[in-house]
Amino acid sequence: MRNYMNTIHVAKTLGVNVQTVRHYIRKGELQAARVGKRYVVTQEDIDAFLERRKEKRALESLELTERGCEMVRRIKSDAERILAYLNECPGASAGEIASSLGMELEEAERALRRLEGKGQAFCEPGGEKLDRKRDPWYPDYRVGD
Repeated sequence: MRNYMNTIHVAKTLGVNVQTVRHYIRKGELQAARVGKRYVVTQEDIDAFLERRKEKRALESLELTERGCEMVRRIKSDAERILAYLNECPGASAGEIASSLGMELEEAERALRRLEGKGQAFCEPGGEKLDRKRDPWYPDYRVGD
């Protein structure tokens, strides 16, 4: 069963004023459901909100141009699409992934490197040796598995 919190509890959790929480909700930054005249928020909504703010701050700290920020967002989006594809077709090559998702090979490889760096996918260097336990670009690969 989900645990729903009102804006007062959310404010305490985030360490901000209740008005700030309502501001986040009205701007669409924090997902909430309206029950009568009140808002309710789940812990999952708070976690997603905090993750988005963390990513936004990380991008701001890099001082990228708007074009650079857009490239990072595109790579992240591509990586999410590829990870979903890999859950259906583990072991697909970068070329197969790019072709299936209608992407350029370079874009697919860039997104795959992001997944590999986050430990969400793995590829043998050069893609030459195939090991069934460690298929290239296998989702959720963990060292020592």
